Amino acid sequence: IVEEPKAEDTKELVEGEDDMDDDDLLDEESDFDVMVNVVSILPLEYDIPTEVNEVEEDFNALNLADHKPMCYYVMQNGCVEEQKAIFEKPDLGMQNHLKALFIRAKVNDVGVNKVLVDCGAVVNIMPHFMLKKLGLYDTDLHSHNVVLANYEGKTGHSLGAVQLEVCVGSTVRKTLFMVIAVRPNYNLLLGREWIHGIWVVPSTMHQRLIIWREDGLVENVEADQSAYVSETSTVTLQNFDKNLASIAPCG
Repeated sequence: IVEEPKAEDTKELVEGEDDMDDDDLLDEESDFDVMVNVVSILPLEYDIPTEVNEVEEDFNALNLADHKPMCYYVMQNGCVEEQKAIFEKPDLGMQNHLKALFIRAKVNDVGVNKVLVDCGAVVNIMPHFMLKKLGLYDTDLHSHNVVLANYEGKTGHSLGAVQLEVCVGSTVRKTLFMVIAVRPNYNLLLGREWIHGIWVVPSTMHQRLIIWREDGLVENVEADQSAYVSETSTVTLQNFDKNLASIAPCG
């Protein structure tokens, strides 16, 4: 025996369907080109009406439509352009080079090229010959107990440590350098202490690095390609690394 629904039950069912129709707010909102992962619809009892004048409504809609992450691209010539804060899909040219990531920086207001960004190094390194170029002396070095190790696993101590103000892009940070008595193929080396310290994501393949600034803006800093400009076609100990950068990987 099938019982006929009571009039009260039918009324509640119809009212429930009306409530569901009233909760469908998607048709009432303006269309925005916004990606949405989760949509939460509150029950009707939480729908408290608010008064918004037309000027405020238009202003909020305009701000939402125009909102986009800000990013700046810092090129070698000092120009700044607005760009996307992404590493695009590598092309064949990116795949076929073996270049290290060199950048330009200002150290104590002195311009320095051939600054190597090395994710494999923990600390920041300065060759001893750079002291004079930055207006510093051996008396400016401070002793420390940090032990350095090279790729052969050999350990040793540096000549001392010095703290300098390093500016890359528009980001300035006081950075501690270990001074060593060798003459490498870079003027300064920035290791993970600096990379992690200012929120940097470097890419040797793309030949640039991304800096997330504390104010929420993002900067793309272009690599210093002058380190790979060869002055001669003869391979010597001095320019061997420059020519090696153009050799494609095996495979």
